[in-house]
Amino acid sequence: MDLGITSRETSLQQLFAPGAQLAMPPYQRSYSWTEKEAIDLLGDLLLSVRSKEPHFIGAIVVVQSSEEDLAEIVDGQQRLTTLTILLSVLRDLASDPVLADEIHSLIGDAGRPMLGEEAKWRLSLNHIDGPFFRATIQDRSATNTQQDEPGESESQRRMARVAAAFRTELQTMSDEDRRALYATTATNCAIVRVRVADRDAGYRVFRVLNMRGKEPNTHDIVKTDLFERAGFTVGEANEHSRQWADHEALLGGSAFDDLLRQIRVIYDKSNKGDLVSGFRKSALGKIAPREFLKAMLPDYVRAYKEINMGEVDLGARSEEINTHLHRLRSLDHYSWRAPALKFLVLKRDDPELAADFFRNLERLGFVIQLIIHNRDQRNRRYRRVIEAIDAAKLPSFLTRSGPLTISKEEARKVRERLNGRFATFGQRRALALRLNAVLDDGGTLAPESDATVEHVLPRNPSNDSHWLKIWPNARARRELCDTIGNFVLLPHAVNQKADRMTFDEKKKVYFNGSGGAQFALTRDLEAEALWTPDTVRRRTDRLADLLCEDWDLGL
Repeated sequence: MDLGITSRETSLQQLFAPGAQLAMPPYQRSYSWTEKEAIDLLGDLLLSVRSKEPHFIGAIVVVQSSEEDLAEIVDGQQRLTTLTILLSVLRDLASDPVLADEIHSLIGDAGRPMLGEEAKWRLSLNHIDGPFFRATIQDRSATNTQQDEPGESESQRRMARVAAAFRTELQTMSDEDRRALYATTATNCAIVRVRVADRDAGYRVFRVLNMRGKEPNTHDIVKTDLFERAGFTVGEANEHSRQWADHEALLGGSAFDDLLRQIRVIYDKSNKGDLVSGFRKSALGKIAPREFLKAMLPDYVRAYKEINMGEVDLGARSEEINTHLHRLRSLDHYSWRAPALKFLVLKRDDPELAADFFRNLERLGFVIQLIIHNRDQRNRRYRRVIEAIDAAKLPSFLTRSGPLTISKEEARKVRERLNGRFATFGQRRALALRLNAVLDDGGTLAPESDATVEHVLPRNPSNDSHWLKIWPNARARRELCDTIGNFVLLPHAVNQKADRMTFDEKKKVYFNGSGGAQFALTRDLEAEALWTPDTVRRRTDRLADLLCEDWDLGL
């Protein structure tokens, strides 16, 4: 019975024979191997060199196109890409030009511009990674001139890192050993080439095989589910795969996974279980796949990038909104992103409402960080905000009983908490950055800024430190060292320098042009002559009052 599938054993030299062209269909996921997988493969090949035994690469599944020498790869992208990178590095390290030419013949055919013929490559990647792959890997001498961490996407950076890892390993080998490695790679690796009948069959095989081998990213699995539920033809799958690759290139793989996690939260009240199963049970049961991919996902990608960068474009209110986003981004939790995403996707056409929403969401985010420590309670509080965005009268979340409202009891707890200790780095930095914004001539600092929290009273003064004379009570040191009154902001290098100095010495470091004076929170103590427990208590009370007033807590 003819099932439309044929297979035969081949070598890499035969697979990459002159004139052969293998291309990645757009629905294939991007390059995902790390240096570890690549070096493991190199180790297997070197073992084959020593033992003279063939190394089994595995099955390569292709769909033959109408062009005799062109085939689409259904399964085997990661291995073939990695082997091409290895060949390229071997070529560029070869001291024998004849050997270099021979190796390059497995990578591509040189073009003949005078005759209007372009170079033909044995392996072509998708439209996102293809040009990068040619310029930094396949072109002659390309791996000799790589920059540090080139590339605009995670897959491109992975390819560059794998090339660099191969080069590091192969440079230590002799020309003779590299020649033997090339010979083994080209002729002593067993490959089973499986050919399927047509593109429809290829797409069906892809959906099955994409779940095997190296575990795909979460967004790869979700993508496959979405495409299957949408019932795409191969042409539709190609079109939407290009768009999906664009989204991944714009955000990066891990951020794309997180975006899907936030979308899942928007649709899933329980938020239980792993992301893939949760997305399948919640989001995929409530959305139309075609509408989601065509209309909704691009809006979510845009909103996620704006939120992550703090660069929302909503006209005249943009600066104000981005100020609140920078403050939210400094928090030590991320649950605020789901309601922020949903608002931007559904209501970005109302800048005035957006300004109110993000001002109140920022306040709620800090309140939750300060007084709600249980994760489930935090999620329930944000869930109320998410659901309010769906309400017919959207501004209901701004009413006295709305989910962004801070109760009198919560306000009291916040004020009390601001007088306490903050033992974690994340909480200290978020509060210090926020305090910098409420002081005169202060400003909102992006979380990426070079602003670190300096404890004026050191956290661990040495036994002979003068601080023990000014602060002889160990309990007072423990209670006040990690309070907001003891915090200033400094550039990282200056922070390291100040460390355990005396207060007078610290002030000279803070204000001698090293960068401390750029921060309002640091300038705030310039007039202080002594740094005593009473000084810290007074400053803590004053800073806490300023924050509560800025958040309009009604105290």
